[in-house]
Amino acid sequence: MPLLPKPSRPDFLGFLALVAILAVMLGAYLVFPHLQAAMGYQDCIASGRVTGC
Repeated sequence: MPLLPKPSRPDFLGFLALVAILAVMLGAYLVFPHLQAAMGYQDCIASGRVTGC
């Protein structure tokens, strides 16, 4: 009787890596404007202008 190969499971590692990379890119796209605004506010305060920031 010949030995039958074990049935292989589908490999999802590549798909999960792609999803993780896309999730990081989407998160950066959504978070970057908020970080930029916060840093701009800190720069305005640091320049000595307390009002008008």
